[in-house]
Amino acid sequence: MSDQPPVNKKQEPEETDAQREGAREGRTIAQRREQMRKSRSAAMGGARRAVASTLAPVTRWWGPFRQKIDENSKWSLPLIGFVAVAIAALLPFLGEFIELPDWLARATSGSALSRVALFTLFALGLNVVVGFAGLLDLGYVAFWAIGAYTAGILSGAQTATRCDQLGLGNCPDAEWNMFMWLIIPAAIVTATIAGLILGSPTLRLRGDYLAIVTLGAGEIVRIVANNLDSITGGPRGIRNIPHPAITIGDFNLEWGTLLDTKYYWLMLFFVVLWIIAIRMLDHSRIGRAWVAIREDEVAAAAMGVSIVRMKLAAFVIGACTAGVGGVIYAQQVNFINPPTFSIIQSILILTMVVVGGMGSIGGSILGAAIVVLLPEVFKEFEDYRFFFFGAALVVVMIFRPQGVLPSKRRKAELLGAAHDEGLYDAQHGGE
Repeated sequence: MSDQPPVNKKQEPEETDAQREGAREGRTIAQRREQMRKSRSAAMGGARRAVASTLAPVTRWWGPFRQKIDENSKWSLPLIGFVAVAIAALLPFLGEFIELPDWLARATSGSALSRVALFTLFALGLNVVVGFAGLLDLGYVAFWAIGAYTAGILSGAQTATRCDQLGLGNCPDAEWNMFMWLIIPAAIVTATIAGLILGSPTLRLRGDYLAIVTLGAGEIVRIVANNLDSITGGPRGIRNIPHPAITIGDFNLEWGTLLDTKYYWLMLFFVVLWIIAIRMLDHSRIGRAWVAIREDEVAAAAMGVSIVRMKLAAFVIGACTAGVGGVIYAQQVNFINPPTFSIIQSILILTMVVVGGMGSIGGSILGAAIVVLLPEVFKEFEDYRFFFFGAALVVVMIFRPQGVLPSKRRKAELLGAAHDEGLYDAQHGGE
């Protein structure tokens, strides 16, 4: 027999002590992380069970009650909505019926509730862009500014302010006329045109690129308003914007100062109007197109969805909403200037949408109420109230990343329960 040639085995380098020690440390860290994850899961499960047992007397009847509401949704949901709006309209009078603690009296005052209604309107509009269509818009405050400056210019307040700044003398203040109610449709048209101009070239972008472009657009609007002295009043702004009024024969209804409760009711009217419109859109073909774009643009385009047109529709709807809010804001505060419309305002409105629950109409309302009223509730703590406000937001993001009142679709995405919600979403549009 011939001798077999020796097989040359490639000898692998021996593992050093340092490498073995590093591998052991890596396994130890991984084990600790897994233990921490399991302990957090166990703690959260225990907390949920404790809360569930505490709320058992309530949840025991809530299930059948919710089932009856769903079975008779054609009349039960409008009835619930009417009752909710009636309660919201009567909130400013709550202190006249019962004695309220100071923090609750501040939270239910006319000025605080009008701010809640204003930012609810803004949150509803931004929720269409961010929550429904999945577009990250950081320049939303630009359309707020466009609506406010439209009110300041068309009401004649800008002309009177400019006359006074130039020292021309005999400068009459702007006065309200009935035709000035047309400023709201004019602001809608102006904001729509601005949304088309801004959205047409930018909405082909996505993700971080879109966020950066919209952020820049918002800053451009603020800087332009700061530099166009002859049109916007420049850094000194526009003052003495007239309050609205309704005069028909002997009937005369005038809106007054910033504390006037009638501003809250006016904004509440627009909030209800926008809720109805957005809900109808969400349950329409447009709403289903927004969902498809948010989930997967490539798949949506393959199914025949016009990506740019549907994105532009969401962007324009959000712009119109901010424009209407800007008009009412300018008329309420009587004064606007560029620093009011900073990037912080866009981030604050986005925070309302995220905290409340993206893609949820009720979440936008609740998020606006939380973000606006928490500083009022903690006002007694003065320097520490924003600490409590920030801590509350952090807690919400840790324990409710889907938002306090999320849409069923968003909740399913984050909790990994899409198989349980699929049929419901297909029938109800995810709301």
